[in-house]
Amino acid sequence: MLDPIFFANSKAKIYYQDANFNIWKFATEVAADKRQRRPVILNYSIMTRAYGTCFNKENFIEFINRQGFDVFLMDWGKESLFTLSGWTLDRLADALYDKAVKPLLEEYGVDNLNVFAICIGGLITSYLINRELKKDKDFAKKFHKLAYYGSPILGSRDLGMARSFMGFYEAMKPFRPALDHTGISLYALDLLISQSTSNTMIGGFWQHFWEAGPETFSKALALTGDDRLVPFAAFMDILEQAFAPKPGKEEESFHFDGDVTNIHFFNLVGEHDFLVMPSASIVEWNSPIPKQFASFDQTIFPGGHFVFARPGFQEVKEKLAVWFSEGP
Repeated sequence: MLDPIFFANSKAKIYYQDANFNIWKFATEVAADKRQRRPVILNYSIMTRAYGTCFNKENFIEFINRQGFDVFLMDWGKESLFTLSGWTLDRLADALYDKAVKPLLEEYGVDNLNVFAICIGGLITSYLINRELKKDKDFAKKFHKLAYYGSPILGSRDLGMARSFMGFYEAMKPFRPALDHTGISLYALDLLISQSTSNTMIGGFWQHFWEAGPETFSKALALTGDDRLVPFAAFMDILEQAFAPKPGKEEESFHFDGDVTNIHFFNLVGEHDFLVMPSASIVEWNSPIPKQFASFDQTIFPGGHFVFARPGFQEVKEKLAVWFSEGP
């Protein structure tokens, strides 16, 4: 595993650590009078290495730090123990709240905080909020601003990857009781994804990293080759929540259930994202989603799923960072 190497070369410090996952703190370095009172939790996907979010100097964390925010990166999974402990989506949501949201609210002395969620990180965040709203109608008030990037839970149209994932889900569902304490190799998931992705798209992905320069290309290659196991139980839960048709709501996706009218929402979509196709993450303005929030904004830009791991795209990164800093 290359985690120690990549994080050692960043300014990240361990905020929380156990046998299952880390939380990395990226402290802002701006003057004290410019520091934001709310932190930003970066809730990343469980399906790849968290150091991909910070291995170049033009990443989202850098831009958010410059606006005066401390950033806390959820780094899901680091040892084989994580894949063998029966981690479910519920346990991921528990960890997000118990180890990040709750202690940070207390530490910063605020009533609510911000979340930037990438890919499956958005699903975990939505799941936590929806689950807790069933028990506490005011739970969403713990969040001020939510931003999602490439999260496959907002769109309402079909996508190629969904067919491959649902085929896997249906085939493996009968074996779940026997496999809930095991893990799935990222290599196996890559093969699954490649079934619904053309060679042209895969070639384009690597071409973009090649054009970004040898340093970025070599780091992306290391990221791809650094295998790990994803918890089987959590992965199956994620497939069910993100892709399985809901009875009577087959055309809808993972909307919020409950009162989220205090939350300001920002949706980022890469129009060349071949892992989470735009159709899976674009919000239709005439859908119920924008009306749920205190405010809603959406930016569709000419990037892919791993823009956070590439230099460039400064305008969209700056736009997100400024959005977090604006308003009360």
